[in-house]
Amino acid sequence: MFEARSDWTTSGVAGLSAVVNCAARAVESTRAEPLIDDPLAALFVERVRVPAVLPTSVREVERSGAAGAMVASRFGGVRARVVDDFLLAANADGISQVVVFSPGFCTRAYRLGWGAGVDLYEVEQPELLDVKEAVLRESGAVPRARRHGVRVDPRREEWGSALLGAGFDVSRPVAWVAEGILLYLSARGEEQLFTSIRELSAPGSRLVMQYMPAELIRWFAGNSALTDTSATLGEDIGSANWNTEPRLSAPDRLRREGWEVRIDSTVERALALGVPIHEEFSDTGNDAGIEFPEVDEPDGFLFGTSAG
Repeated sequence: MFEARSDWTTSGVAGLSAVVNCAARAVESTRAEPLIDDPLAALFVERVRVPAVLPTSVREVERSGAAGAMVASRFGGVRARVVDDFLLAANADGISQVVVFSPGFCTRAYRLGWGAGVDLYEVEQPELLDVKEAVLRESGAVPRARRHGVRVDPRREEWGSALLGAGFDVSRPVAWVAEGILLYLSARGEEQLFTSIRELSAPGSRLVMQYMPAELIRWFAGNSALTDTSATLGEDIGSANWNTEPRLSAPDRLRREGWEVRIDSTVERALALGVPIHEEFSDTGNDAGIEFPEVDEPDGFLFGTSAG
């Protein structure tokens, strides 16, 4: 039985984002036709203290005001499912190493049906890993893959050496996951990330990243919607999370590094999963009147395959 605790807490944008993402996955898991099943997500929302009270079910969303509206979007479920499908497909094709940047309280090591011999590395800030491991330990959850905590902020250049120190094998292909990290990396940090990924990737490695064109990042960073969300959460998520430094686009950089690249739009992937997510931004939705900027490339998911 899980023993209630009151001393697990986390601070800062990264910790708050981790709990918000858990709330979104918990809510998605309670839908009539859920895209994912994440039984541990609600546990983190309940056990980890953050400034806002967040819902963990569809029923709670309806009576949670601004906090409920914040996690009611199905984007969190769509993103989780797209990455889940990517990882399971990579594993089915023989890839048995996974590296996840800034996983927060993601529990894929526990909830996905991995094949034998999978090593899953989580590159995360030590404070968040401490909290995560405490909750998981008390829950009694058993991982389905060999989980390795790499205790380093992925924005720091030494994450590569820390990964190798945790047992990562450069001779084995790897599936890289970066669901939100590109949004807050500096231009230099992003360049270093891609360079290290190339150096550590055996032929046949794959990656998936949440991708947003620079014009859209700048728009979100200056949009009042983020100010409203910051007020709800009690933490400034605008200036800290959205880095608008000019840089070479992620798809172009990966192509220069020798990767085959594909971008799938969020709307198209959601529709393929039976979720008309574009209706959330229609003239009848909560975001009525918002005009998104026109961009040359869609926002969504960036997939890559290394040729070696």
